[in-house]
Amino acid sequence: MAKRRAQFELNCPTSTAEVLSRETIQPLVRTLRFQGTVRAEYTIGISGCGQRTTFVVICPENGSSCFPAGSRVGILQ
Repeated sequence: MAKRRAQFELNCPTSTAEVLSRETIQPLVRTLRFQGTVRAEYTIGISGCGQRTTFVVICPENGSSCFPAGSRVGILQ
């Protein structure tokens, strides 16, 4: 997902992606009746066409699809 998004935002279809870090995030809420979902947070580095950027992607442990956690940090040229 991060690679496709970066290829579009950088206007560079040959961009490549690399996982820079992975972290497991525990739920913020834990009660007797409710417990949030454990998530994996990935920082993805994208480079291509003389540019570099990073994306953060969150993947819930419950199997629902991954989603971007926010906008890119910035494009370095």
